[in-house]
Amino acid sequence: MTTGMGRVARFALHSYFLLLVLFLYLPLVVLVIFAFNDNALPTLPLSGFTTHWFSQAFSNSELTGSARRSLELAVLDGLLATALGVLAAAGLAARRLFLRGVITTILLLPLVVPYIVLAVGLVILLHQLSITTSLTAVLAGHIVISLPYSVLVILPRLQTLDASINEAARDLGASEIWAFTLVTLPLLAPALVSSFLIAFTISFDEFAIASFLAPGGSPTFPVFVYTGARTPLLQPEVIAIGSLVVIASLVLVVGAELVRRWWERRIEGREGDTAPAFAVGA
Repeated sequence: MTTGMGRVARFALHSYFLLLVLFLYLPLVVLVIFAFNDNALPTLPLSGFTTHWFSQAFSNSELTGSARRSLELAVLDGLLATALGVLAAAGLAARRLFLRGVITTILLLPLVVPYIVLAVGLVILLHQLSITTSLTAVLAGHIVISLPYSVLVILPRLQTLDASINEAARDLGASEIWAFTLVTLPLLAPALVSSFLIAFTISFDEFAIASFLAPGGSPTFPVFVYTGARTPLLQPEVIAIGSLVVIASLVLVVGAELVRRWWERRIEGREGDTAPAFAVGA
C-alpha cells in the first residue's frame, strides 16, 4: 500500500511539474512559431513560413533603438548592482556591525515596495530636485530594485567562505584590499555571475519604472512592446524581435549556468589546497 501510494505521489508530482513547465514556456514556443508566420495577424492556422518580419523589424529604427537602450541599461545595471552588492555584502558579513538589522532592512526594502509606487516616488523626487526624466534616472531606479537580489545572492556565498584563506593571504604580505581582490572575489565568481544575470533580467524586463522615467522619445524595449502590441501593424515586428529575445535569453542562461558550474568545480578543487603564494609589492 505504501509503495503504491508513493508511486501515485511521484506520478502526481511529475505530472504537476510537467503542466507547470508547459504553462510557463508554451507561450514562448507559440511566440517563436508565430514569428515565422506569413500572416500579419497571429492567428491559426499558419499561412506559411517567412522570415520577412525579422528583416522588417531590424529596419525599424524605433524598435531596434528601444532594444539597444534596454540592453545597455541591463548591462550597466548588472555591473553596478553587482558591484554595490559586493560592497554591501562585505559590510553585512563583518563580525561587528552597528544596527545590522536596520541596515539589512533598508537594503531589502525594495523587495516589498511595488515598482509602481517606487516609480511615482522617484518621479516626485526628481521633480523636487528639478531633474528631468532620463535614461540615467531609469538606471538609478533599476539599481535600487536590483541591489537587494544581488545582496541576497552574494552574501550567503561570502559567509560560507573560509576566513583562514583570506588570513593566509594577509600573512603572505597581501594588503586587505589585495587579499579581497585576489582571493575573495575569485571565490565569489559563481555568485557574481548569478547576481549579474538576475540584475540584467530585472532591468531588461522592467516596465513600471521605465514607463515613468524614460524620456518620451526614448522608450525602453518593454515600454515599446507594450505600446506596439496595441498597434496591429507593429505586432509582427514585435513578435519577431521578441522571439529573438527569448532565444538569446535561453542561450545566455544556459551558457551562464555551464560557466557557473565549471567555475564552482574549479573553486571546490582549490578550496582544499593551501592558499597560493603572493608576490605583493604593496
